[in-house]
Amino acid sequence: MKVANIVSTNKVSVSNEFNVVKTMDDIIHGLPTLIIGYNYVNKHYPNFSITNPVLDTNLYWAFKKTENRDKFEEGLGWFIHKVYEGLTKGISYIFVDPIQYNNKTLIKIIKKVYSIKKLITYIHGDMVYIYGETFIFGVDLKLLRYVGINEIKIKDKIKKISNVFMDDSNVFIEYKKNVEMLDNQVRYIPYLYSIINGEDNPTSLVHIP
Repeated sequence: MKVANIVSTNKVSVSNEFNVVKTMDDIIHGLPTLIIGYNYVNKHYPNFSITNPVLDTNLYWAFKKTENRDKFEEGLGWFIHKVYEGLTKGISYIFVDPIQYNNKTLIKIIKKVYSIKKLITYIHGDMVYIYGETFIFGVDLKLLRYVGINEIKIKDKIKKISNVFMDDSNVFIEYKKNVEMLDNQVRYIPYLYSIINGEDNPTSLVHIP
């Protein structure tokens, strides 16, 4: 699954989630698009501003590396960061707190988790992150131990209802660069997995306020 388009006649080193093409004819419509190249933009968008990366709604531009190396890296990095930021805007994070929440609230959360048809779970240290629909539920196994709940049983139950269950340390290494674009918030890994493996259709809208 692709998350954005990058139009460039030169090679651009980005992750596979980006649709890198040479012409606008090959973009995936509906996704954020970055055009690389001052001359191309100047020819096709004569009213653009050299100090503003925005050309139109969901359409942006940056210099080529050969035109201005620093500006190229700055523009590309900004675009990638904004794409990932846009992807996660519609995702709600819910920390399942057995201390602060009463039984009624906890039961409501559990019912919601069970109602989701496809769950993708990732364990990072003592934290369990469960993604489904537009929610990420965070469960702290250490906190469960503190309040006297058998965290092994909870972990086994979560594993049983999960369609994808990841607890390999290599998972973090695989998604490290993606997570860096999200301020190192590892809770988004199961969501990123769903995008990269075609489980979700991203509809991010990148925009500078």
